[in-house]
Amino acid sequence: MTRPAVFDVRVHLFPPMIQRLIWKSFERDAWPVKYKLAADEAISFLRAGGVSRVVGICYTSRPGMASFLNDHMAELWRRHPDTLVPFGTVFPDAEESKRELPRLLDELGFAGVKLHCHLLRLAPDDEALAPIFEAVAERGKVLNIHSCRIAKDSKDAAEIHRLCSVERFRRAMRRTPGLKVIVPHIGYDEVQEYLDLMDEFPNLHFDTAMAFGGHRIATGEALADARPLRYAERGAKGYPHLPDAWKPALEQLVPQIVARPGRFLYGSDFPHLPYDWDFEIGQLVRYLPAEVADAVLGGNAARLFPPTRRAAAATA
Repeated sequence: MTRPAVFDVRVHLFPPMIQRLIWKSFERDAWPVKYKLAADEAISFLRAGGVSRVVGICYTSRPGMASFLNDHMAELWRRHPDTLVPFGTVFPDAEESKRELPRLLDELGFAGVKLHCHLLRLAPDDEALAPIFEAVAERGKVLNIHSCRIAKDSKDAAEIHRLCSVERFRRAMRRTPGLKVIVPHIGYDEVQEYLDLMDEFPNLHFDTAMAFGGHRIATGEALADARPLRYAERGAKGYPHLPDAWKPALEQLVPQIVARPGRFLYGSDFPHLPYDWDFEIGQLVRYLPAEVADAVLGGNAARLFPPTRRAAAATA
């Protein structure tokens, strides 16, 4: 099996103390983390595995933390300018956002902003997030927003379902319809509802993290043997509806990726994984036509994130 060039758009890069707390949270509420690597080690590990570039993400759930996380990401970018595409974060307090958004987007020159609606306890259409959407859109940068309903910890499921629905995401996007957005996990668990938004929002993208068998392994479900796909045909009413209980239903998903190959990006969720880091790369290569796999695994992200002047200077 020949592996295309890989650009991973979903790699978690936190300061050591915070990373250890996150791993402890995953092991308490979800699954054992296989790769307990510090941020620099994670970048080097992926490079050694053949990943050419990574999008580094971090996020905050409390005021006063964003500048610390953004400074850490800036230092990582300084050390890995040819590999790292940095995303910052901001807490949606009016004064903090007003100060930190221009710093991370203009002064630091980051590629975008990461928001995690579960942790912020805010819906995507909350007015507190509107200035962040607008600031990112005005600069032509990218918003990565975790607004889908599935969470690793189910104890807050009722509140998360109230805050995080595809309809609330749609309302948020209609305020800034041209915004470049990445929704992780292909919108799990409202997958089809998110995919149906692609016509309305031309710059809406999805990362594939855990959607190609990874979540099944992470939650202890045996992965079915590889088999030929019976592609579901698109009828007058559209594609067959993907089930809410995402398995994933590859017969329905794969033809939609093939139909819109430019809208999907490979993301790993590294290092917060309980399985081999490159498992889903193999799944994408197995199930997608070669030219589509090339686009999803690398080409689309390379177009969305062209090398910056800092990275270009480092590789000249």
